[in-house]
Amino acid sequence: MAMASIVCRVQYLEDSDPFICTNFPEPRRPPTVNLEENLQLSEQIAGIHKLLEPPLKLEDCTLQLSPSGNYLDLDSSLAEQRDELESFYEDVAKGRKPILILRTQLSVRVHSILGNYVLKKLYNSQGPELRRSLFSLKQLFQVTRRGFDSPEQLP
Repeated sequence: MAMASIVCRVQYLEDSDPFICTNFPEPRRPPTVNLEENLQLSEQIAGIHKLLEPPLKLEDCTLQLSPSGNYLDLDSSLAEQRDELESFYEDVAKGRKPILILRTQLSVRVHSILGNYVLKKLYNSQGPELRRSLFSLKQLFQVTRRGFDSPEQLP
């Protein structure tokens, strides 16, 4: 039995610095990749990483749907997540190629935010620089929060 594959466009987001919220997905013209619908995404993400050559560590990466912001479960296949991916499958049925964003896992980003980097940045900042840093932190949490449908999905 042949596996069903879905053609998607892929990009990456360089989001390793928690204080830079202005990055855009790269490349501007996303290449396409065939994802096997019944194969766990964890077995397919390395191919996406190799294709894009992002400045991200493979072991820290996850996949996020664009523009909805929903994160995919790498331990499941697309078919196993079909109920949660209604708009994704609607796009596929209409002949569209959905966009997946390769980015740093939320837990890694949160750890980075709460790590020494943020503490040093905030501790050594004052005046306008401190306000900018706090504003960037607030933006980051707002952007990150949009990727969740329910509180149970929080790590």
